[in-house]
Amino acid sequence: MNITIKEFVNLLSQKDLAYGHLRGWLEDQDERFCDNALNRQTVARIVHQFMKIELGVPDLPDITPANVLADLYTCHTCVNHIAQVYLRGIMDAQFVERDGIEYKVFNHYEEITSEESKQILKNIKGCITTPPFWA
Repeated sequence: MNITIKEFVNLLSQKDLAYGHLRGWLEDQDERFCDNALNRQTVARIVHQFMKIELGVPDLPDITPANVLADLYTCHTCVNHIAQVYLRGIMDAQFVERDGIEYKVFNHYEEITSEESKQILKNIKGCITTPPFWA
């Protein structure tokens, strides 16, 4: 079963959408379309911004190892969000085959399930040194 933006934000922060928007880790579109199914690209952005703003987790300085993702630059705005969550092991990549060649992809627009969102939250907890307020 897929999860909505509103449901994910509630699991992530136990705060409402307005709080996340005010703090800067949610965007206007997240509030306006909060009942839409959540895709991997949006999760990466929300999680990355949440970790920076709420948890004080600095960006990894070198994201070049994320270049193994064939679709990393599909969205130029999202490159750092995706690289940060991928390199920290918060979100994984998938393998796809095309013309007999296997590629590692992030798969930006794939919707995530409720189970995947729970795994993402576990992965966040596993990669930070200071327990978050919701641990």
